[in-house]
Amino acid sequence: MSIAMLSAISLICIDAAAAVAPLVAGPPVAAPSVVAPLAAAVQAAADTQLTTPPADEIDRVILAPATEPAPAAAAEEDYGGPLAFDGESDAAVAQHFVDYLEQTTTLTGDFTQIAPSGAISTGRIYLRRPGFLRFEYDPPDPLLIVANGGLVYVYDDALETTDSYPLRKTPLKFLLSKKLNFDETSVVGVDRGVNNVAITLASKKDDTEGELTIIVKAPEMTLIRWIVRDLQGGITVVTLDNVVAGERLANRLFRPPDAGGAFLKN
Repeated sequence: MSIAMLSAISLICIDAAAAVAPLVAGPPVAAPSVVAPLAAAVQAAADTQLTTPPADEIDRVILAPATEPAPAAAAEEDYGGPLAFDGESDAAVAQHFVDYLEQTTTLTGDFTQIAPSGAISTGRIYLRRPGFLRFEYDPPDPLLIVANGGLVYVYDDALETTDSYPLRKTPLKFLLSKKLNFDETSVVGVDRGVNNVAITLASKKDDTEGELTIIVKAPEMTLIRWIVRDLQGGITVVTLDNVVAGERLANRLFRPPDAGGAFLKN
């Protein structure tokens, strides 16, 4: 398996073993139920067995820019003021995030991805909620990732193969769902910086591989970064730059790549 493919698998948090062995299809997934109160979801985080990345690790990623590390003095300045949404409960902060996410229709930008191996990739992202996502990797990475119709397609131009994964088994489902269903989703952590908020989400079921920490600017609530943490503790960081929201995106951007590889349905 190529390094590029492993990098893509780490992004969508699919077990690498699954990429070389198609699995048997499972039963249909039931329709999501009505969203449970968010405060209860935040309170339930204390009882979950899943863990967020260490607090100092999250703080470091929240404050780090996309390209160069900030000077120490600037970091100290950032820590000097009150935290975002000072005086509000974690449940209230999480609700701000949910409101922002569910009101987001489209988003485009440049991305920088750091895989668990330390490999760095760049490219362009196109997101249309609910359900659609496109990662165009810059050369020399030969990859294209498209989410459409409940599936995530990974196209490797070098191998001329397309592998397919169920979106519901990846943490990307939290970004692309029309509404966050708190009967099925746990708010594992709410962490605040001076100008940023990090919300960590995980599935209450065993069908999602890992956790997703979404980092937004505060108080304007603009998506700037997310962190995928797999079940083995590997961390993939995706940072966004030059983000534009609300633009009309053509359907052709989300057309699935040509078939030719494994279809991993479950």
